[in-house]
Amino acid sequence: MTVLVLGAAGFIGSAIVAALERAGHQARCVVRNPANFQTRFPNADVRAVDLAKPRAALEETWIPLLDGVDGVVNAAGVLQPPSRAQAWAIHRDAPDALFRACESAGVRRVVHISAVGIDASQMLYARSKRAGEAALRARDLDWTIVRPVIVIGDGSYGGTSLIRALAAFPFAMPVIDRSDSLIGTIHNDDLAAGVASLVCGRKGIHTVIEAAAPDPKPLAELYAAYRRWLGVPGARVVRIPMPIARVAAVLGDLTRAHPITTTTLAQASGPLEGNPGAFESVTGIKPRGLESVLAARPAGTQDLWHARLFLIKPVLRLVLSVLWAVSGLTVLLSLEAAATVSVLLPLPAVVGTGAVLAAGALDLVIAAALFRHWKPALTADVQLVAAFGYTLVLSVFAPELWADPLGALVKNIALIVLILVHRVLERER
Repeated sequence: MTVLVLGAAGFIGSAIVAALERAGHQARCVVRNPANFQTRFPNADVRAVDLAKPRAALEETWIPLLDGVDGVVNAAGVLQPPSRAQAWAIHRDAPDALFRACESAGVRRVVHISAVGIDASQMLYARSKRAGEAALRARDLDWTIVRPVIVIGDGSYGGTSLIRALAAFPFAMPVIDRSDSLIGTIHNDDLAAGVASLVCGRKGIHTVIEAAAPDPKPLAELYAAYRRWLGVPGARVVRIPMPIARVAAVLGDLTRAHPITTTTLAQASGPLEGNPGAFESVTGIKPRGLESVLAARPAGTQDLWHARLFLIKPVLRLVLSVLWAVSGLTVLLSLEAAATVSVLLPLPAVVGTGAVLAAGALDLVIAAALFRHWKPALTADVQLVAAFGYTLVLSVFAPELWADPLGALVKNIALIVLILVHRVLERER
């Protein structure tokens, strides 16, 4: 069979592509960055589609992509969309245009990946995901909607990375106080195998399946299991009251510290047990419980590093933002300071002062870009150019600063290294 997979580059989507290939099927993968994806799946048929494009343009895009396709899996989604328009485009408009195209092309089998806990929530994520489900239900297609609980895997992404990070937190385990309600998990490979079985078969048509393993746990026990797996000594559980968690989530929204966001908190606050029996009976796949998953693949150094560094990443970004902001404000709020630096340059006083003030303005732009998490790779490159440039200019015209007891230029070496580390940490796929 040939299966069209939307969101093929994602945490869930890539596992589905791998499951289809293991089962001997051909995956036609819809992604944003085909070159990067092709290196990971050299045998896949990769197509570039921007799901945030206007709906009319997408309706013309889908028909040729459905040529020769036997089934469709929609695994596209974004938990914290950068804008309201993108949320509706990715979760409702692009899928609805695809579902309409499926009707026209005679491709009847569609499996749609949604999420548990979206029924009662009024968050943008939940409302747009419900709208996507409704668009599929309205079509004359053989559809199945799969709502997975928390998806774990040998790797991790988003919310599962946050779970590992909090589980490995030093000295204590901070746990959101949600009255010990149970949280279900399902391994990426088990979910993917079930989805592959669904799209290539006839079971589960016109049903909604909550995919989960059979051993939901309270959040504290979930963290403790990961902490043991990572080899981190046990620690006291510190319960975070929900009001404090909401403040942290709002700050996460403001600084775009995904997945520490109001959407993640809302999803984690809802029912997350799932229905293991329904998933197994329809797909024939029995999901492994968390303890079995962790026992089957011992944690490695990379797992502990990732868990430890995950929360360092947003902290490092904000520290760099503050550093650039202080640097820029120091210059812009003190013409005397700007003039003092400008005398080091072989330029007329007015021109030199203007150049220093322009550099201060650039520092503030960098600070704002870091704070809002705007184009991380580009922002990192601009930081590197600025830091190298400032260091080079001052080394040429004021080399004595290298011997400054306060480390006026020596500190730039540490700054450049931190920027490089942050640039590496920002690349998740």
